[in-house]
Amino acid sequence: MTLRISSIRILPARPWKNGQGITRPVTESSGWRVSIATIDRSCSFSAYPGMQRQQALLSGAGLELILPTRECMRLERAGAVLSFSGMLPLTCRLDEGAVSVLNIMFAPDRFPDAAIRSVTTTFFPNAEADAVIVPVRGSWRATCASNAVHHVTTGEIMHGRIRYIAPLPGQDQQSALCYVASSCM
Repeated sequence: MTLRISSIRILPARPWKNGQGITRPVTESSGWRVSIATIDRSCSFSAYPGMQRQQALLSGAGLELILPTRECMRLERAGAVLSFSGMLPLTCRLDEGAVSVLNIMFAPDRFPDAAIRSVTTTFFPNAEADAVIVPVRGSWRATCASNAVHHVTTGEIMHGRIRYIAPLPGQDQQSALCYVASSCM
């Protein structure tokens, strides 16, 4: 797999399955998908029976996912990751205006170790697996499977087989934050 770095803004946008939001697919294959969604209003989420979902906040003040039982899951800050069944009929309520979120959807029987991880320091993803790197704060250095070194920063994504990532030296290490979404953590 060739390593790709691109701006999030240039990813093609398409409507959600239920038409109530916009998603920008990063990578898709049978049973595995990573996307970046913009949610600009409180709405219902699309159902994906047989899939597991995880979601992490990229920008905005946060959101609340309301389950049919009226229980709530909150995503209030960048760094937290929510995990939930794709078959649940969820309603999303925004805290204060639009948010952008990183999503991963996967068939747990085919991709049992798929996940989103919040990373604040050096991290070694599974170099044999497909991975997506999404910096939230700071600039990051990544070594890909071919040992080439690349840099990626907030507003960009990196997709491919990656050996390790680390925040670039010289920046405030306390504020560095990056998400790694992988088909096999």
